[in-house]
Amino acid sequence: MEYNIKLTSKGQITLPKEIREQLMLKFGDCLQAQVKDGSIVLKPKLESDNMVLMEYAEQYGTQSTGLEKVRELTADLKLNMTERVRKTREEKK
Repeated sequence: MEYNIKLTSKGQITLPKEIREQLMLKFGDCLQAQVKDGSIVLKPKLESDNMVLMEYAEQYGTQSTGLEKVRELTADLKLNMTERVRKTREEKK
């Protein structure tokens, strides 16, 4: 789905609620921006804990390392894993 977003006089934008909910963005979250082929690409900037998990998923995602190892690596992380896995799969498409 496409959204029309208006730029303010200060160069600010408001992301539609549907986008914020889909990406689980909340007040204070940061985004990374880059220009690619004449378009602006925005991505949520992952927190350091999330980066550890995402790097692990990318490295070992196709291997079966065992539930205990996953629990050990994610014990201190407060993540909605179902939503993170869904988002990662969608980004890979």
